[in-house]
Amino acid sequence: MTIYTDPTQAAPALLAQIEQASRILILTHINPDGDAIGSLLGVWHMLNQLGRTSLPLASSPLPGYATWLPGAGHIQVYRQGMALPEADLIIMVDTAALSRIGRIYDEHTQALANLPIAIVDHHVTNDGAGLVNLIDPHAASTCELLYRLFQAMGIRVDADMATCLLMGITTDTQSFQTSATTASSLRVAADLLDLGAEQRRIVREVYYALPASSAELIGLALADMHNEGPIAWTRVTLAMMRETGAEDEAVDEVVRMMQRVVAVHALVVFKERQDGTTKISLRSIPSINVAQLATRWGGGGHAQAAGATLAMPPEQAEREVLPHLLALVEARD
Repeated sequence: MTIYTDPTQAAPALLAQIEQASRILILTHINPDGDAIGSLLGVWHMLNQLGRTSLPLASSPLPGYATWLPGAGHIQVYRQGMALPEADLIIMVDTAALSRIGRIYDEHTQALANLPIAIVDHHVTNDGAGLVNLIDPHAASTCELLYRLFQAMGIRVDADMATCLLMGITTDTQSFQTSATTASSLRVAADLLDLGAEQRRIVREVYYALPASSAELIGLALADMHNEGPIAWTRVTLAMMRETGAEDEAVDEVVRMMQRVVAVHALVVFKERQDGTTKISLRSIPSINVAQLATRWGGGGHAQAAGATLAMPPEQAEREVLPHLLALVEARD
């Protein structure tokens, strides 16, 4: 296993793996966001340019704002009991651990373990379990890291690829608002605009195409928001999802709205799931590392944006998580 942080150094090793492969499977994390889908498609476009047969496989449906991206129609969504597509190399993007790809991992653990894996990621909790690993926690998004990698590989980034990569940078930086945003992020975004990325379409789809059902869910969740000193939390139940008809991605909008509340240093949203578990989404201000907390329950992510799944209902998850979150914030203060 080799871990690189510099795309220039990683490029020859990744190219060597690609040249040896005839069928490549591209994977990303469960409940993919803009960076996951942008990365999935960015790699798919790259492999097409290299003349390689590849399949981008998502473990769960795409968020609505990403379904129009160039090449999105080629993404296959995994279904329970489905055979693992034939492959001799896996490229895993924007994912800190193989277990985070969800049902694909649960149902094909051994088959995946027998395949060589190349990883490109920016999560601080990624321990580099692939044969070749490009991991840079200082990159604001995996799409930003991929652009630098493609440059090092000599890949021509066309307008379609640029659009996919700009989607990931835009969503993971929340339009360059996060603390992870750097001058490099802005330079890469400028390059992608020059290459023809559809920035106006990205902005319209991400920020100005909110379904009415999502707005209704946000209202219910915010009405039930609680504060205790510097932390805030709310719950999104299955009943709320049924009542509003909202899609899962609407929960991300709840998180974003709560981040705008003044004097909240850390927050958590408890999302009830059909299988009886609870997904938690954690956010914090700089200097409070919620990724460290998420690892307590087998999760991970970024220092200021992390998540995990707890094998318990939301009420119990609140009793489990909130004291630890409050202690984390108070230790920083």
